[in-house]
Amino acid sequence: MATRIRIGEIYPESPPLLQTFVLLTTYSLDCRFSAMLKTALLLPVLILASVAPAFAQAASASISGTITDAQGGVLPGVTLTVTNAESGVVRTSVTEADGKYRVAGLSPGRYNMTADLPGFQTVAVRDITLQIGQDYARDFQLALSTLQESVTVTGEAPIVEATKTEVATVVTQEQIESLPVQDRTALSLSLLLPGVGVDTTRAKRNATNVGASVTTSATTYLVDGLSNSVNKSGEQRHDIPEAAIREFAVHTTQLPAQYGQRVGGVVNIVTKSGTNDLHGEAFEFFRNQKMQRNDIFTQQQIDQGRADPRYKRNQYGFALGGPIIRNKLHYFGTFERTREHAFFTVPAPVQFYPSLVGSYEGGSFTNIEFVRGDYQMNTKQNLFYRYINPDRNYMNKDYTPADVLRNPVTMPVSLGAGQYIGTQQYRFPSVTWGGNQCLWPCRTGTMTTFTEAQETLSISTGNHNWKVGGSIQFFPTHEWAASNPGTWTFGRDQLFDPNSPSFNLNSLTGATQFTAAFPNVYRDIVSHTYAAYVADEWKPLSGLTFNLGLRYDIQTGVWDEHHTQAEYPRPLPYVNFASRGDKNNVGPRLGVAWDVKKNGRMVVRGGYGLVYTTVTNATQGSEITALKQNNIIINNPSYPDPYQGRDPASFASTAPPNINILSNDLVNAPVNTYTAGFSQQLLSDTAINVDGVYQKANDYFTVENINTPKNGVRPMPEWGQILSTDPIGDWTYKALLVRLEKRLSHRYQYQVSYTLAKQDGNYGSPDLVGINQGGTITDYYNPQFDLGPLPSDRRHALVVSDAFQLPADVVIGTIFNFRTTSPFSARAGVDINGDGVNTDYVPGTTKSMGDRNNEAMMAAVNAYRATLGLAALPVSQIDKNTLYRFDVRGSKAIQLGGGRRVELIGQVFNLFGRTNLGGVGSQFQTNARAATFGKILTAQARQQGEVALRFVW
Repeated sequence: MATRIRIGEIYPESPPLLQTFVLLTTYSLDCRFSAMLKTALLLPVLILASVAPAFAQAASASISGTITDAQGGVLPGVTLTVTNAESGVVRTSVTEADGKYRVAGLSPGRYNMTADLPGFQTVAVRDITLQIGQDYARDFQLALSTLQESVTVTGEAPIVEATKTEVATVVTQEQIESLPVQDRTALSLSLLLPGVGVDTTRAKRNATNVGASVTTSATTYLVDGLSNSVNKSGEQRHDIPEAAIREFAVHTTQLPAQYGQRVGGVVNIVTKSGTNDLHGEAFEFFRNQKMQRNDIFTQQQIDQGRADPRYKRNQYGFALGGPIIRNKLHYFGTFERTREHAFFTVPAPVQFYPSLVGSYEGGSFTNIEFVRGDYQMNTKQNLFYRYINPDRNYMNKDYTPADVLRNPVTMPVSLGAGQYIGTQQYRFPSVTWGGNQCLWPCRTGTMTTFTEAQETLSISTGNHNWKVGGSIQFFPTHEWAASNPGTWTFGRDQLFDPNSPSFNLNSLTGATQFTAAFPNVYRDIVSHTYAAYVADEWKPLSGLTFNLGLRYDIQTGVWDEHHTQAEYPRPLPYVNFASRGDKNNVGPRLGVAWDVKKNGRMVVRGGYGLVYTTVTNATQGSEITALKQNNIIINNPSYPDPYQGRDPASFASTAPPNINILSNDLVNAPVNTYTAGFSQQLLSDTAINVDGVYQKANDYFTVENINTPKNGVRPMPEWGQILSTDPIGDWTYKALLVRLEKRLSHRYQYQVSYTLAKQDGNYGSPDLVGINQGGTITDYYNPQFDLGPLPSDRRHALVVSDAFQLPADVVIGTIFNFRTTSPFSARAGVDINGDGVNTDYVPGTTKSMGDRNNEAMMAAVNAYRATLGLAALPVSQIDKNTLYRFDVRGSKAIQLGGGRRVELIGQVFNLFGRTNLGGVGSQFQTNARAATFGKILTAQARQQGEVALRFVW
């Protein structure tokens, strides 16, 4: 039995709505493999244009168990009917010869189930609530038929999952709707869980770092089981509107074999679908400057006579879902628009730039359109289509049919395609000194097309639940490396006004560096990723579950192995393109769960997994343009003519060129993960979970200047900087994760999460911010200087959340978030070792001593400052970016009848006005020459209020 799938041509440059998928499936008696997908499906012939169906394995749930008679004998042939209580979608299954059954591939939601066998009573289980990734275990005992032909029971899910071996948690719909969520970014609620932070994220995108996330590309983002990551930075590709999210799962570690390629955790969002009833909502959230207290630095400017910056934010939209054909075909869609009017004050020194002093409008706007359709073809097959268009010039379309071949076998196929386009848009007034020049046909920005296909075959037989699957991902990036006509860096502020007739350009003094790059160069960055895995959930004994797996990953294109030396004006040193690649990435997975008393109340678990990290498209671009674009770096240049009478081209032709290359030995860095923990049910709705995590990473991509001068002479004098990306990075992550959970019952819920963690190694740099920044050796001849804590090394984190349903339809939700400070380094501010980069550590210090060993660090800093004739600084001036924050949300529902209601909502973030220094993307002052060394010069708002109106029907 086989299926052949052909995907029609996808034209990335065409409008997304014109991109077409064509899916053809046929019957066959043997097993074959198509060129695009390994398949063994049974589907009718189906042709879909611009339509994408169904439910990926990673985003589904299942129900399983054993059915016996009154004497304990197994009952084969029992018909199980599972009905989604909201949409009416029906799935059926039949018990095998050993009485076992398994209904897999169920989307999260509320279900009713019946077990029926002629001659026996029918048993009905109502209100089974399934969450993403859950395997709901339910055994039945059927009695012989009597006058009472059926028995109905309630299907409450256990608070402890007795077969789960990985560290994972679900953020539920109740939490999303009752807890304070800033900017309606539901993903931020992942911070409720232990092992989750934001220290390696950027302000540009809504993202979190889960587990040992050492860069922006360490966390896996999925939506309905398909990738939602930007392949260049690794961040979340697009935001899913809160109104479209049903729930999401967070895996702190990736032990199941279906996950791979990222070293951190997994965030898997499940979107809402339509039901048999017409439901919807309309909303607007609003805040302005009168609802917030400024941060301390803005307030200081106001106290000095500057105007209070104006601010206004409107976030509004609607959602609508319902049936097209009841029990068969449903739709759901949302539209959300955010308009933020943020004004900022330019505190320029009046003596230099008086015309620039004032208030300017910044802010942003975003439109997000989301549409989903679900079609139940029959009791064995279902499809869904999802389309999302954030108005930032990037699209995403996913295509996932799910097919049940026979009772114990399921096989979902997931296809996705789209475009991500990032461009620069200039607004005025603006001031830029130095920058890029990208004239036609060059255009600034990046375009990445993405095509993804994945499939999983699930087979249940006896004590084994098998999964065999694979995926293909094509993520090419097309971009211009724009030129830079010249950028000057000066050691002090001074007047620069070329528009003034009285300004003399030659009057500038103190130039410390000149950089330039030319000409414009276009480059295509290739990334093809293939994966295959096999996994088995084996239950050899009652109460004992083994999760065994083996995964294979391979990447092509990212090593630049398709290039040749003939493409370059002269051969690149050390480079052998043909020898590159990494093909031995076989990763075993082992997990075990022991239900100690066989009652599901106490479970002990452990696991091991080997993950091979994916190389992003941010790595190889500079090697592609090496020698094709001249990169000039001159320290302490002559001013105003850095070329000393020559034109740039002739200067570049005689100066030793600076290049970036990849090591021929690069690999997908292996990361070994070990976990051990337990869960203990305390009450029927309360449990505590404790887990230990240890990760060890080797061969991480790290940049070093292998042509660093020694005693003033470069090893290869005919070359300038040779920045080589080498597999020399390593780090370890140790964490204790504790979570106390009280499920929603008796009108309240709460959760307490605590993390004790330590992360160190020679990878990462806490004071460098950007896409995958940090993997750099500061001093080639002293690599030990880069050993120390990593950017996300916050030792303690405590998060407490709760929600109470009070009388009169009032709901109160709160979140308390506490995190200790992260580290920073002391930089000399000049190029001490002569490698052409001003990132050297202060003599006598190493990486990340700040806020880890302040006394020793400041002693070295002051000794260094003394050699420069600068005054000593006190240890007391060193700041901390410790976070204390308490958020609250309150809502009052006014019932209108017929399931309609109006909600009045108020939220306050940082209720008690705590001054929290820093924030996402904000750093310490690391230059030891600065009088503000060790301080943080930005802060979060001391309070932010928000009001909202929401109409639900």
